[in-house]
Amino acid sequence: MVLSIILGSLVLLALLIGLLLNIGVKKSDDGQGPVMYPKGYWLGRGIAIGILLGIPLGIVLGISTENIGLGIALGPAMGLALGSAIGSVLEKKHKENLRPLTEEERRVQRMLLVFTISFLILGVTVLFIIFYLLGRM
Repeated sequence: MVLSIILGSLVLLALLIGLLLNIGVKKSDDGQGPVMYPKGYWLGRGIAIGILLGIPLGIVLGISTENIGLGIALGPAMGLALGSAIGSVLEKKHKENLRPLTEEERRVQRMLLVFTISFLILGVTVLFIIFYLLGRM
């Protein structure tokens, strides 16, 4: 048990170091200067990194408290908070390389938001129905 926690922590640390070394502003191919990223790009990347780190952290927390459900529930939430902080720092660091969203990007962003909220509502409804039907049996 202790060995698996230590091994998992080392893998997580190596992953974090690799990801942090990979983050940077790339130069454009035509030599015109740095690439311009849309506003919110670095925040999204930070959230993705945070969730990637939060899920294993939650599983380790669940195993150590002998309540894996709690760990699975809290892991992504902790990762989201950590990722938001990381993304905010990255946005501030690269603020000179940000550009406003185009109209097409705004449209796609609105569509994805509606799809995500709809999918979340549908998933919660289906889970509620499944648990309700299992409880009646």
